[in-house]
Amino acid sequence: MNDYLAFKKGIELREHTLRHAVKKLVQEKLVDTSQSERWLEHLDLVRSALQESLVRIAVAGSVKSGKSTLINALLAEDLLKRGAGIITSFITRIRSNDVRGGWIEFKSWDEIHQEINGAVAMLPLGENDALSKTNWDLRRSTHREGLYKKLAAAQRELQSQRGALNAHFIMLHAYLEGFAKVRDLVHNHPQRLTFNEDSLDRHQDFVGEESRAVFLKDVEIHCPASWIGNHVEIADCQGSDSPNPLHFARLQEYLLKSHLIVYVVSSRTGLREADLKLLDFIKTLRMTPQTLFVLNLDLDSHHGPKDIEASVERFVKELSWTIPSPQVFAFSGLYHLLAAHPPKASSRDALRLQMWREDALATTASVSGFEDFKRELAERVGSQRRRVLFSTGLGRLAMVAQTLAETCRTRGQLLSRDLQHLEQAASHLQRRQEELIGTLSTLEHAIGGLKENLKSELDKAVAAFFDLSSGHLVQETLRMVDSYPVDPAYAKDLANPRKILRQLHSFYMEFRQSLSVFLVERVHVETVRFAKEQERHLQGRLQEATQAFWSLFLSALEEYHRALESLGVSVQRMDAPPDAEWSQWRSITPPVFSGFVEDNALGRGVLFMKFGLGRLNRFLVTLKNRLGRKARPEGPEHPGDTFLEAVEVVKAETRAELIYAFRDYRQNFRYLYLHKLLDAALAQLLDAFQARARMAHMDFRQLLQHGRMEEGKRTRAMMVLEETAHEAENQLRDIEELRRAVSLQWLDQEATANRSEGELSG
Repeated sequence: MNDYLAFKKGIELREHTLRHAVKKLVQEKLVDTSQSERWLEHLDLVRSALQESLVRIAVAGSVKSGKSTLINALLAEDLLKRGAGIITSFITRIRSNDVRGGWIEFKSWDEIHQEINGAVAMLPLGENDALSKTNWDLRRSTHREGLYKKLAAAQRELQSQRGALNAHFIMLHAYLEGFAKVRDLVHNHPQRLTFNEDSLDRHQDFVGEESRAVFLKDVEIHCPASWIGNHVEIADCQGSDSPNPLHFARLQEYLLKSHLIVYVVSSRTGLREADLKLLDFIKTLRMTPQTLFVLNLDLDSHHGPKDIEASVERFVKELSWTIPSPQVFAFSGLYHLLAAHPPKASSRDALRLQMWREDALATTASVSGFEDFKRELAERVGSQRRRVLFSTGLGRLAMVAQTLAETCRTRGQLLSRDLQHLEQAASHLQRRQEELIGTLSTLEHAIGGLKENLKSELDKAVAAFFDLSSGHLVQETLRMVDSYPVDPAYAKDLANPRKILRQLHSFYMEFRQSLSVFLVERVHVETVRFAKEQERHLQGRLQEATQAFWSLFLSALEEYHRALESLGVSVQRMDAPPDAEWSQWRSITPPVFSGFVEDNALGRGVLFMKFGLGRLNRFLVTLKNRLGRKARPEGPEHPGDTFLEAVEVVKAETRAELIYAFRDYRQNFRYLYLHKLLDAALAQLLDAFQARARMAHMDFRQLLQHGRMEEGKRTRAMMVLEETAHEAENQLRDIEELRRAVSLQWLDQEATANRSEGELSG
């Protein structure tokens, strides 16, 4: 962070110096208004870049690994409620800010009722239950009573079956239990409840209690953290092993736009299967170089420093099978939280803290690991911000300094000549300047042509990947549907027609859950892998084309510079900038494949059950005809056959819905992701050319007017121009030294990242 602050301060000082120089030229009326406005506009953009952009840090890991405790330890206060629920899908975001406060956002009634009706449809049916067509409204007392009865029936059914945890049951129960507590805070549109410094602790009343948390849509907390700087967002993500696939989908979304990841593993449990699943996704994002691993020590379960050291070695060894050269820190988040805010004497936590402190070697090792972690995290945040400042601020600053120096040198040289020579030189320079502007027009057309070619390339790749008849991922998904096994237990005891519907509904719930997991853990991961491949391909093609564009532009600029040198103006050669970091790409992420993932998106596959058994046969016959199947000969039909036919209907409808979802997603993937990436990159490239050409543009008519000034004013103008040129050249040298220093740091970082990627590929 100290390096970043020094880097930022250096840019601030140079921006201020150049701004002062431009304003002095304006005051002396030595440049035309349009040129000074262009300089000041780009200095304003540099100043905007100095306003610290948001850096996102995702704190991830499995349930009960200590994520919330770790964040509390970093903030040195018990801010977050420790322990997460299993039904809330929001991610609690903490933003470092000098002013404590924050807000929680409640879902609208429409969003709540959509979730409730979706959850009701997915409850197991009781012995005398039937599929309801009621549009449940939590605000109606009769509906709440009906929902309580449904939950009671569902509970009996769950107890009589395998006793598996049903997230829909828990969600409905939480909604019913929390209704009276939050009914006055929920409206027809999402509403926020804000907290100030005095009331911030109240947010725990909502986040920490499941019956209130279920009504929440988003949470943002503001808290000081001077050691890492302001505008850093630390996200307390849902556990990777949550039973709800929607939670993993939300986690994937946040990781896609994160700059850093802190992965937490409890020393008591070590790596789990869910950790390996999430680590595979992180590798798909190619973010392992941006991931710090924390072995959260459970000091109660370790017997001295040697035991801790052995646990760390074991963890690093296990992790190295998946992540080459992981950066691991070991400490107890709970110890550092309790040490920062000692609990009341004689309390359980106070006794634990005292016991831990008696083991001086273990606590010393934890303190060392914690401080190393904080230092590394702060440095990573500073490095990310230096990168942003380098790409969005330093380049513009260099452009302003160079064109300012050239303009002042040119004007000074021309003013030193007599009027006749001044007119001849101005005419010559104006022609060269018009040629440079003409090159800019050529580049605009070339960039437009490149855009169309690259869009065509991207569209072909997307069409092949998501081909509905031959695309590998689409076909794999449809095969999963077709081959999904039917538990023989579902086909037993179907003499009672009502039993067929109950068994079919149970099958559908199981099938849907498995399919949701498949879409989140397989389809979306593979889609993101494809997205990252296309990003790399696109970046390579852009860099290749950019080199050719810069060669053309710099050739035209060289002609203009030679014309300046022929007049005795000293010119510093401009090189093509380093490979661009497309500044907007971090905010443009691939859309999430939503088919069957959202719990409330039941899809057409369940709708046929709302026809009831009386209409089921007619529906099956209609569907058979549509599918081209021959009708079964008339005669008695076994109930098990009816059940299996109904299962086939479910699968057929699911296939149709998935094909529709893939077709829709394919379009969104093209237009809302890849095309946006391309448009943003080419707009940034074109802006770089336009900025350089337009800032070099001079109004020679005004210059000729200056040439007719009386001798004293003319001498004064030449002196001011010389001073400004000298100052701008000094600033440019400093900027180039700053650029080289930062570039060397990045070369080391990139080499490390490339080694990690090479090891992953190997």
